[in-house]
Amino acid sequence: MSLQIQGGNNYLLNVDSNNNVFVSEAPTRWPASGGTSGGFFSVAGYTSAVVAASLAANTTLMSMRLSASSQRKAYITKARIMICAATAGTSALVPGTIGLQRFSGATPTGGTARTPNRMSEISGNTSDMTDIRDSNAALTVTSVNFGPVISTTLVPLFIASGLSYYEAIMEPPQPLVLDPGEGFCIRSQVAMPATQTWMYSYNIYWTER
Repeated sequence: MSLQIQGGNNYLLNVDSNNNVFVSEAPTRWPASGGTSGGFFSVAGYTSAVVAASLAANTTLMSMRLSASSQRKAYITKARIMICAATAGTSALVPGTIGLQRFSGATPTGGTARTPNRMSEISGNTSDMTDIRDSNAALTVTSVNFGPVISTTLVPLFIASGLSYYEAIMEPPQPLVLDPGEGFCIRSQVAMPATQTWMYSYNIYWTER
């Protein structure tokens, strides 16, 4: 026989017949449909052409912005970036660096627009992350104000193309919070190697409430 108690924070207190006690997280409670209750979302994007060699520093490759009129906040819990070599570099070059940054003030333009995925089609609401886009070259960032760098990763120097790839994952101990009008982007931090080209894909997960 076992006793199971669920509290208001979606956690379970389990007590078995030997008086062993442990706590485990219960399935997340979904918000009701309608209104402004929010929900759980993801987005996936990728390049259909190579990122040019010698890509300049401070080039915005991907952006997502929470609507300025939203009545929610967005809580980003995970970002995954996959990079694959297209044209190999040479061993004497220096690897590049990309970073994840917050931004505000305006919405980047250009590139390919992406549509958020609702984790449940029958619970929660449509995402207020109304603008998500990416590019293999550069998004236009007129009047965009960039905040501090949240996380960085190298773009390794690949000396062989084909199956050479690299994966970076940002999974912060606390979610990254976006207020209405704020955004999140992938941006080069330094100039990329002169001869190397590469492609990337990404997956980002967040909650709105």
